[in-house]
Amino acid sequence: MPRYFFHQRIGDCMMWDGAGLELPDLGLMPDADRAAALWADILTDRIQPGRILVITDALGRVLFVGCR
Repeated sequence: MPRYFFHQRIGDCMMWDGAGLELPDLGLMPDADRAAALWADILTDRIQPGRILVITDALGRVLFVGCR
């Protein structure tokens, strides 16, 4: 399974996720709606008010940036 990293930015401070999480490769899921719902469930728990969430893959490519 691929590893994803959930970095958080609070103001000018970046908190780097050094461990990451192994999650299913959503690009391989045949049902795009199911994949989107899975990501929504994951992100709902990760984005805290006043913070910016940056998700990267194991190569450091930015996959998602979001805030709440």
